[in-house]
Amino acid sequence: MIIDSHIHFGQYYANYTTPTALLSFLDSVGVTRFAVSSTTTCEEDHNKVIEEFKELLSIAGDRCIPVLWITPAMISSWAVFSMFDKGIKWKCLKIHPQLHPTEWLEGSTYLRFVVSIAAVFDMPLLIHTGETTGCSPKLFEWIINVRPDVTFILAHGRPISQTIEMMKQYPNVWCDTAFMPTEEIVRLCNEGLSARVLWGSDYPITQYYYPHLGMNNYYQDLLQRLKDSVSQMDFHRITQLNFTKLFG
Repeated sequence: MIIDSHIHFGQYYANYTTPTALLSFLDSVGVTRFAVSSTTTCEEDHNKVIEEFKELLSIAGDRCIPVLWITPAMISSWAVFSMFDKGIKWKCLKIHPQLHPTEWLEGSTYLRFVVSIAAVFDMPLLIHTGETTGCSPKLFEWIINVRPDVTFILAHGRPISQTIEMMKQYPNVWCDTAFMPTEEIVRLCNEGLSARVLWGSDYPITQYYYPHLGMNNYYQDLLQRLKDSVSQMDFHRITQLNFTKLFG
């Protein structure tokens, strides 16, 4: 059983991934459950996001863990409240600081608000991390430190040194492996952190960046590389057990 914790569908620049196309791909690579957010969120078309999720849930059922991607504009316009009134049982929240590099920094009322929602509904918060402005894991230590009641998932775990530091210091910090080199996943395992690492692929964003590659083979090669590089127990944790522990 393979569970993918970082998947997308919807509009991404000129590409559009339908619910049917997403499910077809996941079936082809043997993914049984998945956590997914809609890239249509970037267009602030909230009604379309709801329609997409309803269609996906109608064909995927409880295989699908819906992730609500929250933007600053969604909070400012109060549209975030309507997202909880449309029949979608959200299981995780997400923010993307790369798209809004100054909106989530220390003291941000937006971030305090999102973290409060996560606490009230007992949901983890997925935070995009990376090398660009406003994205490094340490920038979110101020809120992680004061909210041990919330689980924070550092998407991509970049840079890996900061991710390891944060995970060692805070037991409520997890990470996922979307676009993470296998060597860095091995580092996490060697540091004794495999019980808080989630397998994630970032599909179909991978297709956008690697249009010359067949995504089926690309995905299965990544899995095989991981399986060959870590212990059987760590592979099982990362690709299944940790997700089940977090989401049930």
